[in-house]
Amino acid sequence: MRPPLLLAVLLWVSLAAVARAEPPEVEATPGRVVLGQDLAVVVRVRVPKGAGPVRAAASSGTWEATRVEGGAERVFRWTPPPVRHPLWAVLAFWVEDGRPPEVTPVSIALLGRTTLDVSTAPGAEVVVVVGDARFGPVKADGRGRAQVPVEVPPDAKEARVLATRGTLTTDRSAPLSVPSERPLVAALTPDPLSPEDGGWLILAGTEGPVPPSELEVAAEGATVKAEPPANRARFTVRPGEGATRVSVTVRWREVDPTVEPTSKAVRIQAGVLPARPRPPEHVEVTAPASPALPPLAEAPRGGDKRLSLFLLGGVTFASGANGGPLLSLGVSVPLPVWNGRLAAEAEAGLRYATFDVQEDGVHSRVWGIPLLLSARVTLFQHGSFRLDGRAGGGVLPFSHRLSVKASQTADGFPTTEDESRVAAMGFLSAQGAYDIGRWSVLAEVRAALAPVETELLRAELGGVSVSAGLRFTP
Repeated sequence: MRPPLLLAVLLWVSLAAVARAEPPEVEATPGRVVLGQDLAVVVRVRVPKGAGPVRAAASSGTWEATRVEGGAERVFRWTPPPVRHPLWAVLAFWVEDGRPPEVTPVSIALLGRTTLDVSTAPGAEVVVVVGDARFGPVKADGRGRAQVPVEVPPDAKEARVLATRGTLTTDRSAPLSVPSERPLVAALTPDPLSPEDGGWLILAGTEGPVPPSELEVAAEGATVKAEPPANRARFTVRPGEGATRVSVTVRWREVDPTVEPTSKAVRIQAGVLPARPRPPEHVEVTAPASPALPPLAEAPRGGDKRLSLFLLGGVTFASGANGGPLLSLGVSVPLPVWNGRLAAEAEAGLRYATFDVQEDGVHSRVWGIPLLLSARVTLFQHGSFRLDGRAGGGVLPFSHRLSVKASQTADGFPTTEDESRVAAMGFLSAQGAYDIGRWSVLAEVRAALAPVETELLRAELGGVSVSAGLRFTP
């Protein structure tokens, strides 16, 4: 082969390898799960050095983390669903690097435990065979009854019951009541989606990739289109203009409408990044005064949708009489880093604490107005649910009023003392959010430090607080 031709072939092979993402290698331990006994499955995903983040999705169960970065081996931890009937679970893994994803699906059998009641000859030795597994022997009692614990895989329809008494052995079958389910795993990638480039909808079943002809796909906020070849279930996703969230519902196509579907519809969601600003239009003007100047460049769309408002209300638990109600009103602005997972926030709040000693006629009341700046980072997101971490600090202007009855003063007159100060305040919090359109329902646990001290007061306006509230994105 001539050197120029050899060089061209090598260049073509290199470009083809770069253009096509290789599916990762996956190893799951254990390879099958006994429900109620095996609490978790550890999955090791091997990718080339320098590969991008690895994403994971499952037809059922929950993940400790659905995205892992760094290293040639990524470790995921999956918890089976809280059910007891046998079924299949499908796990899917792919590298999220901007190219069309190549998915590696893994099917895991979830075995259910049950006890099979057997009637046979008194004193017979009973063995139950389910698939390749044998259970027993269990000796029947004087009335010929035996209870045999068995583990049932998802594909089992019947069990063989072998009863032996002396030289006589009986062999019969017993039906197993196993629900008929056909699992399906679906995911949108990347998450969030690019408003200009879109992304992909990937799907897999127990047999691997699923032909689009076997599926019904409905999308809200985007258009989906099946990619060739026809035997691979991968769709391109294009968000609609101005969409901030995409929702896709996938179900198996019903072959016979009289037969009950073997699985429920799968509904998944993903956010959409703000649209990139359009470059300004450059117009050359040949005359200083023209009656028909071109219009100004259109302002970027979606700019007014970046800011969101939130309101939180709850109660603070602190030592002594330092506890009390807490109210916060704030604004959040996403930052153009880390795919929009980082946001800057500012809030103003209200903090109240009171202390009464009825016998001594002493009443102490403290009002605080926390003025805080903070950073919020998204730690975990699955569908409409998101877990954020928050950290921040600021100043705490407060006022204190101390009232003492006349019976407790030296001159016999009631007295009231007012004082005001400004203290420092810092906090850390974990905030859960569930998105419903433009609204989000919030729940937050916060630990704060805000010691205050005056000539008449020593208190802690921080503590641990539990709050709930709402966020609105215009």
